[in-house]
Amino acid sequence: MRETTPKLAFFGDSLTEGYGLQKIHALPAVLEAMLSSEGIKVHALNFGVSGDTSHDGLLRLNHVLNAEPDAAVIEFGANDCFIGEPVELVRKNIATLVQAFMGKNIPVLLVGFACHSDIPAEYRQMFDPIFRELAESLGVPLFPNIIRPYLGNPMLKLMDGLHPNEDGVRAMAEALLPQVRELVESIR
Repeated sequence: MRETTPKLAFFGDSLTEGYGLQKIHALPAVLEAMLSSEGIKVHALNFGVSGDTSHDGLLRLNHVLNAEPDAAVIEFGANDCFIGEPVELVRKNIATLVQAFMGKNIPVLLVGFACHSDIPAEYRQMFDPIFRELAESLGVPLFPNIIRPYLGNPMLKLMDGLHPNEDGVRAMAEALLPQVRELVESIR
């Protein structure tokens, strides 16, 4: 018998995993709690792994698909940007990830990433449009920049200056909530 509570796979890197935080303070758990407070029951599956690039995501793809999620939030790109992965490779990897879910009729919310200003401008200009272009070409909704809700506020970051603390994750979750809510409603 199939579970009645929809399963929502959060598939990404440390920003999904909740780097440096307890699991209950990671993005998937916080969004699950926010939805629950609205009377929307979901089972948030945390498939975030710190340090993962979009290529690493491809290596874990079957594991996520085998969990049989009803919808997926896909968030990769930060580590690709930091190590300077070739932009066309990143684009291809993320397209492959999204298409794998779409091919199984699993709705997707694509979560983008914009490079920090310390990344060379030439690379940023090629990298930053990837997510918008993929969302348009694949016909999926896009949350443009996962770090925007907390990046400018040092009170929302861990000591490393990159990752969100509990309040930073809450800021991300509040910003993502309307689109995650729509994603869940699309599977009902």
